[in-house]
Amino acid sequence: MPKSSNLPAAFLYTLTITLSGALGSCGGGGSGAGSGASAPPPTATPAPTVSISASPTSVASGGSSNLSWSSTEATSCAASGAWSGNRATAGTVSTGPLTNANNTFTLTCTGPGGSTSQATSVAVAGSSGPITGLDFPGSAATNETVRFRFTNPLPIYPATYIWRVKPRRQNGYYTAFFWGNDGAFGWDNGDSNTYYGAHPYPQPPPNGSAHKWEISVGANDFLSSEFVVYDVWYTQVLRVWSDGAGKNHEFYWDWPNTNRVIRRTESSSYGNVMPPKPALTFGDAPWAPSSEIMNGVMRGIQIYSSLLTTTVIQAEIDNPGTTTAGETIIWYLNLNPTPTDISDQSGAGHNPEWVGSERPALWTGP
Repeated sequence: MPKSSNLPAAFLYTLTITLSGALGSCGGGGSGAGSGASAPPPTATPAPTVSISASPTSVASGGSSNLSWSSTEATSCAASGAWSGNRATAGTVSTGPLTNANNTFTLTCTGPGGSTSQATSVAVAGSSGPITGLDFPGSAATNETVRFRFTNPLPIYPATYIWRVKPRRQNGYYTAFFWGNDGAFGWDNGDSNTYYGAHPYPQPPPNGSAHKWEISVGANDFLSSEFVVYDVWYTQVLRVWSDGAGKNHEFYWDWPNTNRVIRRTESSSYGNVMPPKPALTFGDAPWAPSSEIMNGVMRGIQIYSSLLTTTVIQAEIDNPGTTTAGETIIWYLNLNPTPTDISDQSGAGHNPEWVGSERPALWTGP
């Protein structure tokens, strides 16, 4: 004991014993009761989080909204309510045409920590019943052409086309629409010149039963990397315009996903000579009647005589003719065509005509 200590020996003895006990309780590897602490409880696996939204949240009857969603801690998601099926853990998709007054879209995502559901709703203003469309039978089911045409079409450039299509599988070619000659394909001394179209393209051509999306222009076919999925609704947009780079074509085949796009620019010399019989034709190729008929439903047709921005396009899809640009340049509108009524409902007076006696069937939805 140091001589400098003035504390009683008994006190120092007690203190030493207490510290020894404390130190012993913190030691590791001993077998006594105080030789180790209990392990911390395991960390709980977090439950998934889900976020889903609709834009817009109110549409006119027959209009569509875009659903966007994301999740964390999820390995799979499933849709219910006004939509269905398995979904990616994040994405964007169009609802397709809506007619019910209230539409609730529920998404349930599942992961190691359990399941979580969230929902969003879209209201339909003035909902008054089913929507309609043109159910084209495909080439194999017809004896002659099934198409309608505008024989005094809008100028080939610039223009913006919007339509909805639900394709069915068939062998060979389809036609959604063509701007081109209402007659021979190679009308310009064997050259096709001054035309374009956008539709499914067979894989392999000419009779394959799988398809990719294409822009047909300049006697060539420019394809998507993805294959067509049959029996689902697509909202599609084609923008065409002329500038210093040439004649530009931009086909958004799965709007509003603007990454799903095919682009093609032809030279400035392309498309400057008017065909002998210019026409805008839907449903079949005028130079191959009954050989390239659409197999599926088409509806929601909107045509504009200028180039719309992607922002204005979305606004026009939601509510046609409500933007300043849309109101002034809308050229044709029929959201709910029927075999007996393909008239222009935009007020512009551009009414097409049926060719031949065969017609598509009436489709009613949703």
